[in-house]
Amino acid sequence: MVQNAIVKKIVREGVAEVSLLRQMECGLHCDGACAGCSAKPPQEILALASNSIGAKPGDFVEVEPAGGHNISPSVAVFLLPCVGLGLGYGLGMNVLHLGEIAALVTAALGLAAGFVPALLMDRAISRRNTPEFAILKQLR
Repeated sequence: MVQNAIVKKIVREGVAEVSLLRQMECGLHCDGACAGCSAKPPQEILALASNSIGAKPGDFVEVEPAGGHNISPSVAVFLLPCVGLGLGYGLGMNVLHLGEIAALVTAALGLAAGFVPALLMDRAISRRNTPEFAILKQLR
């Protein structure tokens, strides 16, 4: 999905930090007078973008998500705690033959155990310093 953005700063050669503009909020019909814009979101949405066109800070650009990003690590981060919960409950009920309350405790332990690898994966994904978007063209 193509979006409009404003280049905030140049991070390194070929990579820029951009502030994404939501199309519903800003169609860039105001000639870039964003400071007083009532449609501007209260918090900026910042992302890294590959800057093959040489855009400079303050430029309005069109960006699209960079190819090669896979959603499976994100899905894994959300599913691991759920799998831990189910395995913990199944272990408590079927393998250890515990009562309902005790099986809920093993389910809670499984949930906690599922959060550990999910947290580590999330941190590894967050530490990557690769561009999430690619700048396509300058709008003005």
